[in-house]
Amino acid sequence: MGGLGVHFSFPAGQGGQLRDGDRASLAFVEELKERWDTYYLQQTDKAWDPIHRCLAGGTLAWAGGDWPLNGAILGGEPMYLGSDYIIMFLDDHDVAEIADALDELTQPWFRDRFFALPAHGYQGHTDEAAFDDTWHRFELMRAFFRKTADEGRPMVFTADQ
Repeated sequence: MGGLGVHFSFPAGQGGQLRDGDRASLAFVEELKERWDTYYLQQTDKAWDPIHRCLAGGTLAWAGGDWPLNGAILGGEPMYLGSDYIIMFLDDHDVAEIADALDELTQPWFRDRFFALPAHGYQGHTDEAAFDDTWHRFELMRAFFRKTADEGRPMVFTADQ
């Protein structure tokens, strides 16, 4: 999966249309994208794939690894899983639980998992430059989870494929 990943947070009580089917979910996310409020979004670009793998036991599987770490990217409730796009929803309680778990991770922990990815079938780059980029994007994502949790907001993760 090589698409661009973005987490968007939004006020509690909004997003009800996410459960109204694929078109409504896509329309809701399109509205978030049109606003492009950088305070309420965090881009992981293509690093979402290796970040998820590091947090989910090395695999890209939806259910790989253990909750709550595996929930940061592909966890939560699937709102749209087309061949062109992914939308995953996390309520405010899930966001808080994931944020707490992410806060505990260290760079050595993440580094060990990152450089073990080829043994799990990952075919992306796993050199120092790729690690530095992935770790940087992970840190930004972790801070976004913490901010979102502290504000009691739900979020969606989106990725085009």
